[in-house]
Amino acid sequence: MKNFSLTNTLLVAGAGAVFVFTASPSPAAVINISDFTEWQSIGNVNLSDEQAALLTDGGVSDTNLESFLGLAPGTLDAFNSQNVNNGSAIKNTLTVQAGDVLTFDWQFQAGDYLPYNDFSFYSIGTSLNRLADIRQVGNFGQTASRTAYTFITGGTYTIGFGVVNTFDRFLGSNLTVRSSERDEPVPEPATIVGSLAAGAFGVALRYKKKQQQKANSDV
Repeated sequence: MKNFSLTNTLLVAGAGAVFVFTASPSPAAVINISDFTEWQSIGNVNLSDEQAALLTDGGVSDTNLESFLGLAPGTLDAFNSQNVNNGSAIKNTLTVQAGDVLTFDWQFQAGDYLPYNDFSFYSIGTSLNRLADIRQVGNFGQTASRTAYTFITGGTYTIGFGVVNTFDRFLGSNLTVRSSERDEPVPEPATIVGSLAAGAFGVALRYKKKQQQKANSDV
């Protein structure tokens, strides 16, 4: 658990005197995630001091994810209006004050195609917030950005990040979360164009069909 409290001092000059005022309550702080090794995880997750890598391949069921993050059953399905099959997540607890801002860098890599709308998200308590999905980035696309979340009310919150597969467990997607405290540029998404994109889509489609046929034959 991390606690954040700052005191701001203002110097005002006038009539040859200097007056000191102490702001109350404490002003807002910018919260950067500096170490992921202390975070709890579920599913297929790699944690280091610099970043967290979450993969849907080898992940757990949607009910396990919801229980882990403190979400009501069915929250993930309702959020995406599709059946969520499996995924991975991390969480930690932060104590903040009103106005504090949580910032982080992230990158979503789609390993699937529509209508399998895999998606990534972050949660603040029981509130879900979308980062990116396949509908946004396109088939096998990716995107990266920096997100800032402002806490309206102070208190202790469970902060979570997750990435999930929809409809099936084939062709997984992944999410990488990093600290934003270093002024490093967010990596530009790779662009897949022309026949390369078409070829990748065709190969993946054939692979998924084979996997589904195999799964059906095993039933």
